[in-house]
Amino acid sequence: MKYSLLEMTIDILSDMDSDLVNAIGDSEESEQVARIIKSSFFEIISRKDWPHLRKTVTLENSNDTAIPNQLMIPEGTSKLEFLSYSQRVKEEDRASFKELKYLYPDEFIRKMNIISNPDNDNVDTISINGTDLFIQNDVAPTYYTSFDDVSIITDSYVEDLSTTLQGASAQCVIYFEPSWAVEDDFVPDLPSEAFPLLIAEAKSICFARIKQQIDQKAEQQAIRGNIAMSQRGWAVKGGVRYPNYGRRSGKSGGGNHFNPRQYSGES
Repeated sequence: MKYSLLEMTIDILSDMDSDLVNAIGDSEESEQVARIIKSSFFEIISRKDWPHLRKTVTLENSNDTAIPNQLMIPEGTSKLEFLSYSQRVKEEDRASFKELKYLYPDEFIRKMNIISNPDNDNVDTISINGTDLFIQNDVAPTYYTSFDDVSIITDSYVEDLSTTLQGASAQCVIYFEPSWAVEDDFVPDLPSEAFPLLIAEAKSICFARIKQQIDQKAEQQAIRGNIAMSQRGWAVKGGVRYPNYGRRSGKSGGGNHFNPRQYSGES
């Protein structure tokens, strides 16, 4: 079951034997409790990649012809999980996509210095914050990086198709940052089974900070909730996916295992 911010605030005030309220702004203490619920919420969110915060998005065009191999990450993104880009090099080519491999900025620069010759006609020299990069202009991207955590830079683009990379030609999965509102009827963006954990953790902090007491029951509930959430959280088939390094899973057909070589191109 999910609860509004006011409902959680009243629940915590009641357990602390404090004056009850009809709205969050009715007392200084209720406002303090609401702030603690907020901080507890974002602390819980930071612990893992919550599946309900994962979605597909369209990357934004930069439209900057000085950096034609650039796409913009949508505002509110906390993590880019997956990125592929169209492999078409001619208009008549069939639609196909390839997952791009992330390189750290220093690895990306070294890679570009090796694979691209600035003297060739199919190589553009672009400048990012004063650093020259050599980018091929006639092949679809294979690698990408980010120098600022706001934009994506790829190793190439196809000039004959477009003067810049196009967000509509990418497939992207991200985790986004949930919003918060100090409103009585605001419901935090958590799965229903995580609300007991949120309330227990906020209650424990409220007792310690406001009442200068320790609520053993709330502490126990918070511990149990953390254990439960570490084992669950996925509504659709999934969960923790463990690497399978050649181990046989027996007759059962074995769970959520995957072979890393599938995704690395190894055989």
